[in-house]
Amino acid sequence: MAIDFVTLRIADALKAALAESSGVPATSFSVSFGAPSGGASSADLVLFLYMIAPSAELRNRSRVRPFPTLQDPPQLLQPAVPLDLHFLLTTGSASQTSPQALRRLADGIRAIEAASPLVVPEAFQDAVWLSLLPMTSDELARIWGLFPNEDCRSSVAFLASPVWIDPARAAVIGPPIVDDEARSGRPEAA
Repeated sequence: MAIDFVTLRIADALKAALAESSGVPATSFSVSFGAPSGGASSADLVLFLYMIAPSAELRNRSRVRPFPTLQDPPQLLQPAVPLDLHFLLTTGSASQTSPQALRRLADGIRAIEAASPLVVPEAFQDAVWLSLLPMTSDELARIWGLFPNEDCRSSVAFLASPVWIDPARAAVIGPPIVDDEARSGRPEAA
């Protein structure tokens, strides 16, 4: 559930950036989510989730969720799984070297940088960091190799992390320890 909400929030940030860049209504732009092939050629930008990986840095951390309201007790979520989402952002136009297509890609890159950290309250994600990934031409060629019938286009890869997959039920954290006195021995007869 968190993966789709985070992806939709990223797509919304991209649409807003495209609308702001040219002063035209946001409905005149399209951001396609999915593979760059198959109908995405008419979109201004294509957002493709090409890899989901466990976050190595956070995999042994406990997740305490303070949501939904401040009056509710915090919830310890175990086992919560932190993920890294790897996205490819590319032009949707088949004429990927046109100045307009490259301008759209630059607007998308600007939107990714401006949207970080992303807050997605409906998925209980309070800080999803978006960061551009340096990619070699070989790494990009491997990603584009997933689409053998598609020409490689100008593109950039970025990471959204952490995206938490919470367990179905959250354990309520118990009251704090207020008495730290330790007792040993046999209890005295009454």
